[in-house]
Amino acid sequence: MKYIKTKQKGYTGIIVLNNDTKHNSLNLEMLEEIITAIDLFEKEKLRAIVIRSNTEVSVWCAGLRVDQLPDPEKDPIPYEYSLEKALNRIENFPGSVIAMIEGSVWGGGCELAFSCDILIGSPNSTFAITPAKLGAPYNPMQVQRVLSLVETNIAKELFFTASPIEAERALELGILNHIVEKEQMERFTFSMCDKIVANAPMNIALIKKQINALSRMNVAAVNTKEIKDLVKKTYYSFDFQEGKRAFLEKRKPEFRGE
Repeated sequence: MKYIKTKQKGYTGIIVLNNDTKHNSLNLEMLEEIITAIDLFEKEKLRAIVIRSNTEVSVWCAGLRVDQLPDPEKDPIPYEYSLEKALNRIENFPGSVIAMIEGSVWGGGCELAFSCDILIGSPNSTFAITPAKLGAPYNPMQVQRVLSLVETNIAKELFFTASPIEAERALELGILNHIVEKEQMERFTFSMCDKIVANAPMNIALIKKQINALSRMNVAAVNTKEIKDLVKKTYYSFDFQEGKRAFLEKRKPEFRGE
């Protein structure tokens, strides 16, 4: 594979994000590689997966590749589907998926992390949810992944400010399960995996499916025509295109609210 590496340790599969030159930004091929790896791990009846970066990187995942976001004349559904397909694959893996996070997490990288069952960070881990910096829309499932971890007022702060939060606050808010010194992260993470894979896999699969379903009971209520129309309107807005141009041109965007 080109953008990830895979390993296996007993009943645990390991996905290493391996796009360091682009700060592990997610592109379409990388998303497909993640899906392929998880399909293989499930076929081999593995019971846990660890998603991590290479060691000593400053960015765990920089989010979606901005130059691959859809243009107004293109249908946004295929790209949205590629991301959702990968995240749903993580969420529907019957075993536990643990994000081992060293470094910063940005935009769609937060979605990747939040789709995991357990998040273990290092003291230098930070999280920034950045669609407002690009004018990019989020659909109800994307918002729900944030609301499954934090209260509504905190979610609004994260979305509205698009500012990074430090590891200690992420732990306080319930985004991170644990903060572990970098030198101890592997030992700590795989020790947790050993405990998980020693337990009854059918029970874990059932509980995971129930927790995920119960935490999403309100998604259908907001997935209305009005919300869908607003998502579409935002995709086709001047601000979304300006946000992408500004990012690629390394300048501050000038949003018009239109």
